Formats: sequence, C-alpha cells, structure tokens
Amino acid sequence: MAMVSAEVRSGIEALHPVKPRVVERILKGFDDPEFPRVGDGPPAPEEMDLLWLEFFVTGSLSPVRRIIGVLDEPDVVRAKLTAWLRETGTSFFGKWKFAPLFARCAFPVQFDTMSIGGPMDLELGVALCARAGKLKFAELPVSLSQNEFVRIAAKSASVWSLRSNALRHPLVAQLCREEATKPGGAARTHLRDAGEA
Repeated sequence: MAMVSAEVRSGIEALHPVKPRVVERILKGFDDPEFPRVGDGPPAPEEMDLLWLEFFVTGSLSPVRRIIGVLDEPDVVRAKLTAWLRETGTSFFGKWKFAPLFARCAFPVQFDTMSIGGPMDLELGVALCARAGKLKFAELPVSLSQNEFVRIAAKSASVWSLRSNALRHPLVAQLCREEATKPGGAARTHLRDAGEA
C-alpha cells in the first residue's frame, strides 16, 4: 500500500523512530522476495485480502476487476464431468446412479445427450453445495486435484467477497452489476444483484 498511496507511505514513515526495522522492511516492498504481494494472473484465495486492501486504500477499481477476473477462469469441474459423461468405460446405468446427486445440487446434467446444459459454473456450484452440506467432494464421479480445490475456493471467495463488499461500497456494487452483463465465465451471473440486501 505504501507503493500506491503517498498517505500510507507517510504514515508508515512516521513510525520509523518507533519501529525502524519494521518500517524499513515494509518500505522495501517488492524488492524483498518474502514481502507479501499479489502476483500477476488470477489471485489465489489468500491474495484476495491484499486486493481488497488496495481498493480500500486507493479507491481504484483495478484490484476489484482482478477479483472479478477469477470468475472467468475455465470451469474444470464442468470439463471433467463432461468428459466423464462421454467416456465409454462407465455404463449408462453406472452414470445414472449419480442422478440423485446432480438433482440435489441442481446440476443441469442431461443423460439423454450425455451433456451438461445451462450457463451454470459447476466449480462454483460444487463450492456452494459443499458449503450448504448438500455435497461431499468424494461423492463426485470425478476426482479433483489440490490445485483444482484451490481454484474452486478462489471462485467461491471471489463471489462471496464481491457480494459482501458491494453491500457497503456503491462503486463495487455498480461494477459488479456492470460486469455481470459482460461476456466471461458463467459465475458472473452471481453478481447481477450485488449490493441489494
């Protein structure tokens, strides 16, 4: 924040007589490889707070747009379920036994065409169903890697933080509503009514 806000930097510099080593380390910023920062590309769940902090300090919507960008990441769960539906190794009845799970989670799986309909982001759907106690990851007919779980957590955290902050910040609410109408990932639909109680 000291790198993007003169006010923050002067406030930190004022603490130099009290905590010189801490202040010097903070002011090193990106020169220090151990200093917490948000890298390029989609932010990881633990980087979301740093992006929100940047927005709160600067008022810039750029970090909020990066958080929204997470919603455009490819839907790995949809891709894996689609591949599973089309594979020939599992019989029709072997696949059909998952129908109650898909119905419980409102996943638009269509067994007649062995496809998935609708614009639903299944990564976000999995996260929301798991949080609501409707799904255990082990129940899915496909396995997910640790990195894929992190991606699912990032999408879920993005939607939650965007909707939560839209309630308190009209700029965030307006941006979310605008971005919900733009082309991108299906998870953007969760931003349509952001800022409404």
